[in-house]
Amino acid sequence: MKGAALLAALAALCGVFLAATSGVLISRAALRPEVFLSLGVLATAVRALGLGRAGLRYAERLRGHAAALRLGERLRLGLFDRFAASGRTLTTERSGDLLARAGEGVDARQFRPLRVTLPLVAFAAAVLVWSGWLLTLDAGLAGLAAMPLLLAALGVLALRGPAARAARQDMALTQEHGTLLLDTLAAGGEGAALRRPQLAALAAAQERAALTLARLGLAVSMGQGAAFAVALVGTLWRGAALVDAGELSGPLLAAAVLGTAAAFDALSGLAAVPGAQARADLATEQDAQTLAAPPAAPAAPRPLPAGPLTVELRGVTLRRGERAVLDGAALTLYPGERVALTGESGGGKTTLLRLIARDLDPDGGAVLVSGTDLRDLDPAAWRGALSLHEQHAPVLDGTLRENLRLGDPAATEARLRALLDDLGLAHLPLDNWVGEGGTRLSGGERARVSLARALLRPSPLLLLDEPTAHLDPDTEAQVLAVLEREAAGRTLLLVTHRPAPLALAERVLELRGGQLWPLHRLTPAPPPPAQLGFQTEPSASRPESP
Repeated sequence: MKGAALLAALAALCGVFLAATSGVLISRAALRPEVFLSLGVLATAVRALGLGRAGLRYAERLRGHAAALRLGERLRLGLFDRFAASGRTLTTERSGDLLARAGEGVDARQFRPLRVTLPLVAFAAAVLVWSGWLLTLDAGLAGLAAMPLLLAALGVLALRGPAARAARQDMALTQEHGTLLLDTLAAGGEGAALRRPQLAALAAAQERAALTLARLGLAVSMGQGAAFAVALVGTLWRGAALVDAGELSGPLLAAAVLGTAAAFDALSGLAAVPGAQARADLATEQDAQTLAAPPAAPAAPRPLPAGPLTVELRGVTLRRGERAVLDGAALTLYPGERVALTGESGGGKTTLLRLIARDLDPDGGAVLVSGTDLRDLDPAAWRGALSLHEQHAPVLDGTLRENLRLGDPAATEARLRALLDDLGLAHLPLDNWVGEGGTRLSGGERARVSLARALLRPSPLLLLDEPTAHLDPDTEAQVLAVLEREAAGRTLLLVTHRPAPLALAERVLELRGGQLWPLHRLTPAPPPPAQLGFQTEPSASRPESP
């Protein structure tokens, strides 16, 4: 990027001295010299500076963008590598935040040199060199030309705080809007109806932030226009006095005026600097958040407790930066119980599932399995006891049969076919090739294939995240009937934004403010753990979980 900065400075200087040399050439030509060939040097200089300005600017763009693209490549690769290595980040960050960090955030960082560094370098070079040349003519002339330039630049700095706040707000609102839009698409028609007011409010907030940035830009432009007028008037006034006194020639006065006007071209790029810097700083702060490694296996793992398994979240706290995703959350899942979990988008519902699956560990509190801390259990044995359906579960490039047998390798052809038919996928043969990432399937078909794979897994605990996303009401009812049958005798924790799946649950909880709150209970409370054939450790002095 140093080469691009040098080229930017040279291009700015070529622009300034092109205007100055043109002024000298035009003025001397207007005086009709006896020998017009005496203008040849000036004409050649004008041509050289014009070509040099265009060539240097092209080279600066070429070299600067090439460096920025290489930087973006390194940033994205590094970010993806850390995402892949950190289960915590992928489970505590919301989808929209991850997309923003990998897209808009990386863009803001990779183009910071082009939008911040190069404009500043070009402006500094133009002011210093041009002021130095004017100083050789007259100190007052140099001051009257340079001071308005510097004052206009200071005006940009004076608005740096409001512009930075508006840019950061705009970027944060864009992230929030993207996250909510993704969740709305996942929740289907009911989700769209429920989130329309929130989306409208976010759109209005984005519009206000954009208007604030536009007003600041207008203020900067007006300030620069006023400074431009002051500089030209001051240069003409002082230059005319010097010409009258015989201390300055007319052609040099033309050069001073036109060169000063051209120097303001270098000032125009500064207006966008505060916003670009603020966006890049926000992206850097987000990227600098701690990316913890996946939970490690215990040195001496304990086997799973015998008998039916009870899962308890006891005072669980989990933070993402300054935000508490879970804050003292408490929950007890009894064997065979069906619990539905709802709440606002980005509230931590998927994070809670990931805690139970032990893709990450809590910052405070504990997840207990029949009284044993989950961190002390053998991770492979625990994950063998549960089946997780993710909202955006991957479908691998292969046949439908191969994808389904990832859930149960021993499943018979008849079992696979019957389950697909019941889920409304009778039109898909088992030998059907799904394509990379399931691209040959629709969104609803991919969701049902993933759900079928989870249901096939012979595990006592089912964790289902939005199992009816992308489905129309008739298909959703068909899928819920299958879930009712397949979840018999199994513990079910169901995350959903849609109202229809709540009918499967015996309890419905809402995750709000990092804690779980009961909405209603549809069946009598289950018996205490002691009556289910196993003992748990004594509970801490926390209120009873919802």
